[in-house]
Amino acid sequence: LKQERVLEGGHLKPVHSVRLSSDHLASADVRDVCVWNIGDSYAPIIGKSRWCFHTQRIVCLAWSEDGSVLASGGNDDSIYLWSMTKKTKRVHYSFAHRGGISGLEFMKAGDGNGTMTLVSVGADGCINAWDVADDVAKKFG
Repeated sequence: LKQERVLEGGHLKPVHSVRLSSDHLASADVRDVCVWNIGDSYAPIIGKSRWCFHTQRIVCLAWSEDGSVLASGGNDDSIYLWSMTKKTKRVHYSFAHRGGISGLEFMKAGDGNGTMTLVSVGADGCINAWDVADDVAKKFG
């Protein structure tokens, strides 16, 4: 195992989640989500204190199929959707799971009709499928 690179300037606290898309790397700590461009020497796109709305540890991340939306889930029972094109906008789903979110994944659309389904699992023992297409279109348009 050989270390190739250290990404600096992103987190001040322990990192709890990391997720790759085709051209971005996302990471999350207690409250910050950071994003780097892996095609441009890991240049920071979203640095600390920009996407910082969770109130407890962020434990999971998921990229949409096209890489335009990043979902984050935390111990605060919240799911956030973040836009790579409209970086100041977000969608917030509060109380998505009792006891926190433990996993997120976008389902493959496959049908070409603009569906976007996010699956979440949580400490409450539930598996939820969320149709987020309308919220994404309204907020990130």
